[in-house]
Amino acid sequence: MSQEIFNGSALSLKEAEARELHSAKRVPEAVAVLREVLAARLELQGERHFQTINARSGLARSLRAIHQYDECFLIYSENIRIHQEKLGPEHPQTLRSLSRLANTYFAAGRYEDARPMFEEILARRVKALGRKHPDTLRSRSSLANTLATLGRHDEAAKLHQKIIEDRVRVLGSDHERTELSRKRLATSRQAARTS
Repeated sequence: MSQEIFNGSALSLKEAEARELHSAKRVPEAVAVLREVLAARLELQGERHFQTINARSGLARSLRAIHQYDECFLIYSENIRIHQEKLGPEHPQTLRSLSRLANTYFAAGRYEDARPMFEEILARRVKALGRKHPDTLRSRSSLANTLATLGRHDEAAKLHQKIIEDRVRVLGSDHERTELSRKRLATSRQAARTS
């Protein structure tokens, strides 16, 4: 690896390049760049530095986009371990990393594994952030989506209804996430009637 990549600003430029590659659907190229960046950040800054953690997350995001889930599980688990050690189990950043891991299980079609994770994340976010915090609402939505995918449509519909009520209060009636929750509620109700 060339010496220029060890410069902090050069690493930031490389990360920006990787984001552009990812956005352009050139994800394998983004992965290659992000592997270089992560290796350099590990050597330059160590595993616990926030930029190294962010580099890991970026790599995992791109790996998930090309369905390389096993490596994603490992990368997100490493970030969770570090966040728990540095910040504690209830910190929003720890919970965000846990959520990314749960979403990866969902993306991999491992819904039974994702469900208890989403339940745990929701409980922790309610405790740490409150019931109506946007992150908590996203966790409730992820859990409702997982329940629906598992065929538990009545439970999903009840949860979507509560999410809509809270999103109207927090985000407004016309917000895109509120509208999305309404669509998901309608889908869950329809599925419950036909199952």
